[in-house]
Amino acid sequence: MSDVLADGVGSRTTMADAPGFFRFLVLTCAVVASADNNENTQEFGENLALAFDSPNLFTNRTALPTLWNNLRDWCNRQRVAGAPIRKVVLPQRGTGKYIGVTNAITFPGWRDLRRLRSLLDRRSDYRSIDNPIVAAKKLCPEIESQGGFSPAMREASDEFRKLYLAKASLLELHRFWLALQGVLLQHEPAVQGKGLVPQLELRFGAGLEDVDLQMNLVDAKGNVDPLQTLDGYPDEVLRAANQWLERRTSESKALPLSQAINRGMIPLLEVRFGVWLSCFSMPATPVRCMLLIAKKHGDFARQWRVDVLSIGENWIVAGPISARDTISLYQYLALSTDEPAPPPAQALMLVGGVKAGTGLLGRVALLPEVVVQGPGTVTLECVASDIPTFRLKLERPQVNSIEASEPLVGPYKFRLEENILPGAEPLAIEKSVAFFRDALEHVDLSAIDETRWRVPAEASTCEVALPEIKSIPPVECSTSTTGEVAARFDDFLEAVYSEGRSGWSEQELIFTIRRVLGTDVPSVWDILRSLMESAWLIPTSNLRWRARRWWLRPPTLTKLRLANGDEALLLLGSTPAATRKRFSETATATGCLVEERAGVSEFTPSLLLATGRNIQLLIEELQWAVADARSVASTTAPNCWPQDGVDESRHARVGRWDWEQGRFTNHDSLATTSVSLERFRRERGDREDLYVVAGQSRVGRYVTASRVSAISEAYRRANVPMFEWDGHCLVRLSNDGYLISALASESVVLACRSAGPALIDGRWRYVYPADAGLVTSVRSVMGNSFIKSPLELPVGGTGYLETRAFVRLRHRNIFRVRGLSLAYTRGDDR
Repeated sequence: MSDVLADGVGSRTTMADAPGFFRFLVLTCAVVASADNNENTQEFGENLALAFDSPNLFTNRTALPTLWNNLRDWCNRQRVAGAPIRKVVLPQRGTGKYIGVTNAITFPGWRDLRRLRSLLDRRSDYRSIDNPIVAAKKLCPEIESQGGFSPAMREASDEFRKLYLAKASLLELHRFWLALQGVLLQHEPAVQGKGLVPQLELRFGAGLEDVDLQMNLVDAKGNVDPLQTLDGYPDEVLRAANQWLERRTSESKALPLSQAINRGMIPLLEVRFGVWLSCFSMPATPVRCMLLIAKKHGDFARQWRVDVLSIGENWIVAGPISARDTISLYQYLALSTDEPAPPPAQALMLVGGVKAGTGLLGRVALLPEVVVQGPGTVTLECVASDIPTFRLKLERPQVNSIEASEPLVGPYKFRLEENILPGAEPLAIEKSVAFFRDALEHVDLSAIDETRWRVPAEASTCEVALPEIKSIPPVECSTSTTGEVAARFDDFLEAVYSEGRSGWSEQELIFTIRRVLGTDVPSVWDILRSLMESAWLIPTSNLRWRARRWWLRPPTLTKLRLANGDEALLLLGSTPAATRKRFSETATATGCLVEERAGVSEFTPSLLLATGRNIQLLIEELQWAVADARSVASTTAPNCWPQDGVDESRHARVGRWDWEQGRFTNHDSLATTSVSLERFRRERGDREDLYVVAGQSRVGRYVTASRVSAISEAYRRANVPMFEWDGHCLVRLSNDGYLISALASESVVLACRSAGPALIDGRWRYVYPADAGLVTSVRSVMGNSFIKSPLELPVGGTGYLETRAFVRLRHRNIFRVRGLSLAYTRGDDR
């Protein structure tokens, strides 16, 4: 260091693409800025010697001005050559023969820092400044009026205040705020979680009654910590909130939410469709709001003339309250303020993307929106390529979408720059993001917490070995898997897998369907049911709250035996593109043939089937779970229905089955029928919905929490067909209801094809691939009238039944001979 300051840096120690002496200049500025750390003197040479713990006082500094000039010249040459380097203009030399330029460049100087500390010591209210807006309004006028600050500090303060008045959004990047922030941090004690702000999140599902309440901690960048969340039964969340917050964030950050909970009135603003967040500062622009109210204050909601929904034993939700009344509501709650709410800490945000490892999925349907604050200009650059295949399109004020002709792959750079004041240094922020084409495979999946969630049963079933089948049925009337709709559905599956390692709340899953697939789609319940029946997702119900969660399944190989002696492997489970690619490449390498079998429509997942003589080698290579294809032996309805032991007496009726429309309705004027199906809901929301089937049965009323079981039993009792068989598929005639999950899964395995919604005659219908054997199986459980068919079913033949199934049949006298029917229809002559 002594040699550099005295003699400069020779050409041997510099590189063509970097000024090798830059670090020396930075160090000289750091010494000047921290000069007041030396209690005896602020002399440059002595402070530099203290930094190195050296007896050399660095008295020879003659090369320092030359180093600054060399840096300026080098940067300007690089800029002329096209490098992304700004033009450098050195300031007028300050005090000091050799360190004058260093003194002029260094900001803030030690004298300004000392005066700032003195000012904060005298005014305790200044020490509570926590955002640039308050600093511009309170502290800048104070600095400009005092005579002790340097011209550089005065200029920075004046420029900072003018940028605030011009509504700049990148004030936290300005040199004045950075200097002030360094001083403020010295006055604040270290508190764990100090920067985390608590937020209450209310999410609605497909219906207003499907509510999920969760408390999150959000950092300064707006990111939610997934490991620190409080969710569950709303009463429990709000009851435990104060104690939970005390352990995780500072008292000042938790105070607004704690006071609102204790008061029993929490305002929430909508951030996107169906998602509302707590907010205690009056919004700058008129927006709708919701109000979470303790039931003891329920009369308060009446003056706003809005709907009220009970979400627990002690809490209700009122709203949405119109934007016109939001201001008066905040004023009533004493939440109004003369100061505008501080802008988000992130002036450049990517909203709506799908996380994949350390980056985002780059598929066209999953690209995020670019949201900026203030008047800045945002640009997007591909780091790895100069050929643009994308562009930013302004969708609405401050929101840009990314339009791409192909998926984004690799590193990209987003840049927001504000150049508001002429002559002032532009403020800019950059965000680098890595995009991936496909979801990254999870090493493992979260297990279902059985203390909170249960997998609902739809029927009591047992399994028997599936006999050999003559051949895999061809895919009839399949739709193209390369169309735009099919591509978007594949993108949706990638999103489900990528962010579903710990499970999906039903509200978030429904929102993802609408965001990725759009609104012109089948019923979201039909799409979710298709994913369940094709073994993509496992639905669970909360044991204490009316909520559901969906979990990913690990990949499973299902083994089928063909009559010609070959075996086949059907890939089931949550299988993103990376998993499917691994299966296909491994199967091809082992000499197997892979077929992609489309579902019944573009809104159902396609399945992969491997056939050949080397199936066992494929199994050994993949090391995935293997299961033999099984047939379901089910008791005859109504003996197969689960007995939940539930009672609807403490529930309120909220719907009746409309036999003409084939769905639930809340109309009380429906005509009385011999068989009735009603839905009941508990007002407090602490239990699942119940369904009651009554009429035309010697066993009396049937009460269950299973929607599928209740609808199926109602159709069975009424002798009304729920499905029609056209020779290839079972087509649902009603608008709601499905086959019980055991029979539905068997339909998927036997046909090697996913069931799901399909557009038939301009109407979305739910369709199962089915042969005559499956139709016979369904009729054996539900009765002949359950399926309408203009075709004659085959009869006759010699049947085969597995010994264990036959024993169960004789002992219980209630099992249908499922193996016999399969043998009849699939040509087994044993």
